[in-house]
Amino acid sequence: MAKHLIDTDLYIDLIRSGRTLGVIRELYEKEAPGIYFSSVVAQELLLGVRSSTGRRYVETLLGPFERSRRIVTPNHRQWKEAGDILAQVLTRRPDLKSKLPGLVNDCLVALSARALGATLYTRNRDNFMLLQKIRPFSLVIVS
Repeated sequence: MAKHLIDTDLYIDLIRSGRTLGVIRELYEKEAPGIYFSSVVAQELLLGVRSSTGRRYVETLLGPFERSRRIVTPNHRQWKEAGDILAQVLTRRPDLKSKLPGLVNDCLVALSARALGATLYTRNRDNFMLLQKIRPFSLVIVS
């Protein structure tokens, strides 16, 4: 069975505007048993919540994955690997130093997908293509 991981940006678009509803709905309808939820994505979504309604939306998305134990959390090895990858990013692209905080979570999500053998779905082309050049993983850029 194929495995899938959805990045934060697609869920944010779903909650805020519904713009990614079609993409997410199609993936859920075809691949529901193979979809996993990243604890990093959960943290990013909850960080952005400013109301009880927003919190309910996030819990509605997250709940089924928690109940079915399809949560992916970076382990110690992946945190260390993220450090190595991000050091390589800065060596190759010192101009991205200010972008580093945003790359940390993206790197952890990518490494989680890689370890799971999952395809990662995102709209964040720049960050994930950069990371993929250093450590390959299955990636689908959603337009």
